[in-house]
Amino acid sequence: MEKENHVATAGDFRDAAAASKAPPERVVLPKLGKAVLLRRPAPMWFIFRGRLPQSLAVRAFPQALGPGGAGAGTDSAGASALEEMALLSDWIIALLEEVLVEPRVSRDPGPDEIAPELLDSEDVNFIIRWAYGEVGSDARDDLAPFRPERPVAAARAGGPDVVLPAE
Repeated sequence: MEKENHVATAGDFRDAAAASKAPPERVVLPKLGKAVLLRRPAPMWFIFRGRLPQSLAVRAFPQALGPGGAGAGTDSAGASALEEMALLSDWIIALLEEVLVEPRVSRDPGPDEIAPELLDSEDVNFIIRWAYGEVGSDARDDLAPFRPERPVAAARAGGPDVVLPAE
């Protein structure tokens, strides 16, 4: 019999993490047109995988933009475009493995699992946006329709030739 020392065990952390997971949601994928079960990852999942949503990453790590702001950074790390693509691919697969509850995604799929390459790119993009909270459980829940419609500007309305009426 183990002596109780009131120190947390690995099992305590696993149990707490499992209890704090969001419940799975039934989501219809836009391209496939069928429902799957998805679970939103916790914010810590994104942090520990080095891919925060851009809006949060810019606030948390403004130095990543470089001294001149957006687009001013150079490839000082020496990572090639191919290496970046491989890292992004690995991250997307890890996200799919985390988010898709049913069917499960696996690089080495079993009988009730699917390989990531079976997913259409439109559905993958939707799942990523869903995981970030940009869209709801129905593809029609996209936030885009809530953006106000802008009136079409008159020709040359914003240029230097605009004459303001005298007051």
